[in-house]
Amino acid sequence: MTRYVVLLRGINLGKRRIPMPELKALAAELGHTEVSTYIASGNLILSSDRRPTAIAAELDEAIAQRYGFDVDCAIRTAAELAAVVATNPFPQGDPKQVTVGFAATAIEKAADQRIAALASPDERFQIAGREVYVDFAGGLARSKLAVQLGKAVGQPITTRNARTVASLSELANR
Repeated sequence: MTRYVVLLRGINLGKRRIPMPELKALAAELGHTEVSTYIASGNLILSSDRRPTAIAAELDEAIAQRYGFDVDCAIRTAAELAAVVATNPFPQGDPKQVTVGFAATAIEKAADQRIAALASPDERFQIAGREVYVDFAGGLARSKLAVQLGKAVGQPITTRNARTVASLSELANR
């Protein structure tokens, strides 16, 4: 069994509502064990003998059947998420303003230029494999980059602030 963190994109925003106890029960119904959730934004921690692509596909199908909408999932092992925390290039930034964008596949090099074109002078970013780290030092509320980060990356991403990523890693690695 491998310990995974599943980050669901766009859950509990607008009409895309799934109560966390229901999401936890759904994951257990699908055969995953040691299932827990963290805050109401689509964070699952679970153990499974399935591959991440299979977990994502079955969650998407089950959510579509039960709730009527598709969901993108970014899945990392507990060890991969610990590495994301350890390699944060902006450890001195405000953990509520430093954000990690998680993609399903490696982020292409061309995304670097698209992100740079949207970033304000006080925003810093770094692409690392399937993640993009952004320090929104000027705040997320007025950031053009925050609004268009997924488009600039070139594939669906789900974002979490550094504080949430660290908490998820800690929970997954217990």
